[in-house]
Amino acid sequence: MPPHHAEARPTDERRRHPQLRAIYSDARVHIDHLFHNRHDWAGSPVDYLAHRVIHEAYPHLHGEEVRILVSAIGRTHQALATQETP
Repeated sequence: MPPHHAEARPTDERRRHPQLRAIYSDARVHIDHLFHNRHDWAGSPVDYLAHRVIHEAYPHLHGEEVRILVSAIGRTHQALATQETP
């Protein structure tokens, strides 16, 4: 009888958007400073500014790809903030 768990195969990649993973670190450098204080910048929400910066830095990305990238970076900052909170 075959085992009930699925064995991971090298071709079974759960992550999508490898092109975004390739630029994640560089993109994060562009917008990290926006997430550090989590306040509005000149009346504009941080997420809006982050989207603009990423779109300007990577004009070849579609709007959905920009949103995915900014969301991933935002989640990283939220996780780091949660770890730092006693």
